[in-house]
Amino acid sequence: MDIIPVIDIRDGIVVHAKGGNRANYQPLTSILTESVTLEDVIHDLLDWYPFTQLYIADLDAIERGKHEPQRYKKILEKFPRLTIWLDAGIAEMAEYLSYSLSPQLCLVLGSETLKDIHLLTEKTIRQQCVLSLDKKSGQVLGHKAICESEYWTDRCIAMSLDNVGANQGPDFEWLKSLIQNNKKVNWYAAGGVRGEDDLEQLIEMGVAGTLIASALHTGKISKSAIKTLSRDITLP
Repeated sequence: MDIIPVIDIRDGIVVHAKGGNRANYQPLTSILTESVTLEDVIHDLLDWYPFTQLYIADLDAIERGKHEPQRYKKILEKFPRLTIWLDAGIAEMAEYLSYSLSPQLCLVLGSETLKDIHLLTEKTIRQQCVLSLDKKSGQVLGHKAICESEYWTDRCIAMSLDNVGANQGPDFEWLKSLIQNNKKVNWYAAGGVRGEDDLEQLIEMGVAGTLIASALHTGKISKSAIKTLSRDITLP
């Protein structure tokens, strides 16, 4: 499976996401880094393990529509071997086009913020971008039609916001129902992964990948486990 570290950033500071209650997010504390600046945290993550993909949630863009595409252009220039999955709160086509499209940048279209659902009918967008079904308090946020599989991209994230950083485990039942609904979609689990047992269960379910943060920064997932369970086998 693809194991993709998550970085949440607000006001230039990397924060620890927990339970989807963004107002209460605190600066990151981690066994992998002593920094809370984006570039340093990425550097330290890659120094610990040669990840090829990272997911970044830009909370300023998601919550306030404050877009900084140049920030990510510079990050990609700094880390040319890295692919970034970026949730920048894209709502409509103009915001989508403000980001320089490249093989290194994969825009995540979150159901929470996406207003123009017709973006998901564009063939190029369906192939290059990732839809995130953002679920909170038992409901998928956003346009009602977003739960219809005709709008799903080739890769989709099942984002359980209530489970993020809560040490409750992934929403296995929801994932199971999504996979059964459309087996052609490559599903990525987000929210609640506690450790290696959860990763193994997700693999058994047929999940294509997972987004993780807390389990990495607390040491609950080892480097050797990532090597064993991940598609990425570059670690000697």
